[in-house]
Amino acid sequence: MNRRAQNVAAYIAIAEKLFQSEKLPEAGRRVAARVFERLQTPSDDGARHRTRYPACEWLDATLAPFIDDDTGFGTAARAIKALEPDLGWSRRSSGLNGSDGYIDAHVHGMICGPGGAESRYDVQLGFSLMLPHTRYPDHSHPPEEAYVLFTPGEFRQNGGEWRDPGIGGGIHNVRNNPHAMRSGDVPFFAIWCMLTREGD
Repeated sequence: MNRRAQNVAAYIAIAEKLFQSEKLPEAGRRVAARVFERLQTPSDDGARHRTRYPACEWLDATLAPFIDDDTGFGTAARAIKALEPDLGWSRRSSGLNGSDGYIDAHVHGMICGPGGAESRYDVQLGFSLMLPHTRYPDHSHPPEEAYVLFTPGEFRQNGGEWRDPGIGGGIHNVRNNPHAMRSGDVPFFAIWCMLTREGD
């Protein structure tokens, strides 16, 4: 596929700016820059993972605090809502130390990546949503990863201390680094990207 859906292109442009923030670790900005360089070339095999999960019903409430903002977060929220019918959905069902009921209390939305609005296999660009008081399991994966946080929330890396990087801040996960995240009194929402081609 050589053409890209307009709503996907709009979101990519918005997300690229958010991942350039100096609130992110430098290594996270570098990973994101490589992701968005690769995204300059559209690629879509047409696969769509459209099965919805219980936490999908929290998307509106989670985006509501900033969806009308005249900021990058508001622009991104509106773009995600425009993409909602085309998103690919997934959730994790294994891992250590997840809170009770975490499977139904979280969901991942895929914009660019397997089964997403642009289904491809060299990068992933998506988001994670968790209901209040949810602890995501400890997990790791080969690809490097960068996050940008839209709401209060905490991350832990390699068994260290929990920390909240602040709204607009984020983290960088190196290859195979164990990490987790958790929400507090409000839903958690963060966007993420990773390089997934063999050898990255």
